[in-house]
Amino acid sequence: MSDRASALQPLIVLAVVGLGHLALVPDVADPDGFYHVGHALAYLEGSPFDTSLPWATRSVIGDLGGDLWWGFHILLLPFAALGSVPVAMQSAAIALTAVLGLTVLRVLRRHDVPHPGWWAALFFLAVPNVFFRHLMVRPHVISMAASVALVSVLVRGRWWHVLLLSWLVAWVHLSLFWAGPLIAVAYGVVRVPVTVLLARDEPDTGVPIRRAVSAAFAGALLGWAMRPDPVATATLLNVQLVELFAQKALDRPLNFAAELSPIEPAALVASAGSFLAAWLFGAAMAARAAGTGGLARLGQARTTLLVLCLCLSAAFLGLALLSARRAMEQWVAFGFLVLPLVALARGGTCPQRWAVPLRVVGVVLLAVHLGWFARRHMLNRASVAIPATTLQPIAEHLRAHSEPGEPVFHARWDNFGPLFAFNRHNRYLGGMDPIFQYAHDPQSYWEFFYLSSELTQEWTCDAWPCLEGTTTDTYQALKEHFGVRWVVVQPYRNPRLSLYFLNDDRYALVLETQSAALFELVGP
Repeated sequence: MSDRASALQPLIVLAVVGLGHLALVPDVADPDGFYHVGHALAYLEGSPFDTSLPWATRSVIGDLGGDLWWGFHILLLPFAALGSVPVAMQSAAIALTAVLGLTVLRVLRRHDVPHPGWWAALFFLAVPNVFFRHLMVRPHVISMAASVALVSVLVRGRWWHVLLLSWLVAWVHLSLFWAGPLIAVAYGVVRVPVTVLLARDEPDTGVPIRRAVSAAFAGALLGWAMRPDPVATATLLNVQLVELFAQKALDRPLNFAAELSPIEPAALVASAGSFLAAWLFGAAMAARAAGTGGLARLGQARTTLLVLCLCLSAAFLGLALLSARRAMEQWVAFGFLVLPLVALARGGTCPQRWAVPLRVVGVVLLAVHLGWFARRHMLNRASVAIPATTLQPIAEHLRAHSEPGEPVFHARWDNFGPLFAFNRHNRYLGGMDPIFQYAHDPQSYWEFFYLSSELTQEWTCDAWPCLEGTTTDTYQALKEHFGVRWVVVQPYRNPRLSLYFLNDDRYALVLETQSAALFELVGP
């Protein structure tokens, strides 16, 4: 590849990143980013070594004071220092997506894949829903980049590379601490048969299995320990992983985010059918190459990478189908790396008379896919993206007209992030996964749940099912149980609850915006 063509490759990736984010302006892809930027702002205003979260009054995160995403929040400090929450979120989102794309580009270059920029661009354009998640200000973007780099350095690197990358995954995204050790163990399982299959005289560039596994586990341990309050954080991790899956097994309605539920096969085909077909075709071609000697063309390092990525992608696809659809991110990342490696393994085995027709078919299929991708991306933008100023007028009004530390009831758990980012003058219920609110106090959670889910309006209940608990008038519950005089509700999400507040003289409408309303408890 010429120097000019080589310099062009990163620009191709950055162009896709830029177009993806440009389509979102002036919105952002996800409300969780507000919480992460807000926490970074809290560290700027206080100390990055004080991980307490007193703003979450009805959450075990506020009780314990640990921070599962401490490393990620530290990385967000330069963006939070820009002074504007919307600017911080949008600039951080662009930087995170660019880091992921350039990491994929670097991995492809390390393994001598031709045209790595075009392949890295196709990595983003493989599945629209997954690409949309890569536009978010969330730690999974960094942990994904580190995981992709990890599979590369295992087959061609040093043990301390494995240590650093496994540490990075756990440091920024502790709930994925197991990813580094899992990848290293999978590498150990794959490396032995590949080494036997391809007994060659070429130098062995892979990390020895014992060193790889030990370094991955050590890195995960350091990623947990290198934070201000590791013990409290470990307790939160137990809540997010063990207690969460225990409650899921009981099928309790804890308002789980859709990403925590399995994806149905029909939904998988509808949202990722073209990539699923390409991945299955790549797996079939890899099996054929193993039988015909095509893997010898790749060499030991790239063959190990191919088989490792194929096994990991299959495992994460199974996880997405059986447990949590957000595992599709790893399925796409590792599964996509299979495709250019399979293309290299095939080499020039295609008969010359088929070369031109196959290129034409490939171009047509790619054009159809890109058209479908663009449509799905704009649908995601219309149905999922939210304004970068979400709840800002409400938050600023509360800051100006309430006492310091005064609690606020918000009808949706994800309202915490925007309110917290724009106003740390008040206190709120809790944010992030609802399991943290449930672990704090199940009775309080259920009283919130009935109102949030539009099951009741005039009264609420402290148990599920309600026959096992006690009902309470909503005004009394807000006043006495939650101790609030301010209520934030979004009428388009809670229309019946909003009408209840409007039609009851005990509540006064203080402020109304296009998407939210602020009520004050005034009587009797």
